[in-house]
Amino acid sequence: MHDVSTLIYVLGTLIEAAATFLAVTHTSHKEDTDDIIKNLNIERDNFKQDYLYERKKRLEIQEKYEELKKKLENTI
Repeated sequence: MHDVSTLIYVLGTLIEAAATFLAVTHTSHKEDTDDIIKNLNIERDNFKQDYLYERKKRLEIQEKYEELKKKLENTI
C-alpha cells in the first residue's frame, strides 16, 4: 500500500512539474505576442482608413445620385 501512495505522489509531482513548465514557456513568448498585437493594431488601422475612404466615396455618390434624381424629376 505504501508503494501505491508513493507512486501516486510521484505522478502528481510530475504532472505539477509539467504544468509549471508549460506555464513558464507560455509566458516567455511575450515578445512574440507583443509583435502580433502590434501587427493586428496596424492592420485594424488600415481597415479603418479603407472603411472611412469607402464611406466618404459612397456618401459622395449618394449625393450625386440624389441631385440627378431631383433634376430628372424636375424635367418630367
